[in-house]
Amino acid sequence: MVKPRTGRKANIARNTRQGDLNPGSLSFAPEFIFFVPLYDVTDVTEARVGPSVMSFSKASHGLQGSQTSDVRAHNRAEAGTCDVNQQRKVLSMGRQKAVIKARREAKRVLRRDSRSHKQREEESVTSLVQMSGVEAIGMARDSRDNSPIVARNEAQAHYLKAIESKQLIFATGEAGCGKTWISAAKAAEALIHKDVDRIIVTRPVLQADEDLGFLPGDISEKFAPYFRPVYDVLVKRLGASFMQYCLRPEIGKVEIAPFAYMRGRTFENAVVILDEAQNVTAAQMKMFLTRLGENVTVIVNGDITQCDLPAGVQSGLSDALARFEEDEMVGLVRFTTDDCVRSALCQRTLKAYY
Repeated sequence: MVKPRTGRKANIARNTRQGDLNPGSLSFAPEFIFFVPLYDVTDVTEARVGPSVMSFSKASHGLQGSQTSDVRAHNRAEAGTCDVNQQRKVLSMGRQKAVIKARREAKRVLRRDSRSHKQREEESVTSLVQMSGVEAIGMARDSRDNSPIVARNEAQAHYLKAIESKQLIFATGEAGCGKTWISAAKAAEALIHKDVDRIIVTRPVLQADEDLGFLPGDISEKFAPYFRPVYDVLVKRLGASFMQYCLRPEIGKVEIAPFAYMRGRTFENAVVILDEAQNVTAAQMKMFLTRLGENVTVIVNGDITQCDLPAGVQSGLSDALARFEEDEMVGLVRFTTDDCVRSALCQRTLKAYY
């Protein structure tokens, strides 16, 4: 005969039979009772209570069975939105990586093309040629005028001899006597034969009784028309490609600059040409002539009969011709109307205005 349970254990049994406690969630310990909550356990995998150990399985949906249909639909919508946002983020990251990769590839191709172009340009521009048995620099000989510079009259012979043997040469005379052509051709010859490191061409920017307004472009483009006579001779004697190479700022073998840029400089290892010198003042001429350094040849060309300075202002060229005399360092050359070699018509015009 089984005795009825009484006391504490009987109460627990009765409560269990009546459904007050969930048998599956009740664990007995020697000392006390531990109740397991029914909400979602996300982090707890096992709990130790006294000497006994109790394990829990991780709930994946919480109280899914007790949720309403609206709550479940809301949860599904949020999950779908998260999935879509995640997919968009992945696609966006993929596009960014593709763009970055394409940019790197484009930069690499540009660098490769730039290096190959620069190499081809250097090979074509700086190739060495032999000219009259002397090692020269530049392009092939058929791209430049290599004809010898021959004097066509006695004044030009004096001019050529002065350029070859003296450091400072003043040349004045009528138009068409070859002052600019001979000076530029001899400068190109000196650069090709490596007698000097560079050519510097300058002239005063003074308009001949005209107002040209504001010219477009940078400094070189603004003053290009003023230097066209010397530029054409240099291009013909040096070659177009080598001339462009020499005009690069990083190369600096040929410099064409306005007269105002000469202040504060020192000319060394160069041929310096001051063209249209009749349009500089006496103070400007002094400033220019005190720039001379070692191994320099300075050629000052002009025509004092075509001075564009304001009335009452003395030409720096005429002042210099009065101050200097010809010696072992300085040469003075004066051309006349009979020395014009440009054309018979030009000589006839000079005599008509003489």
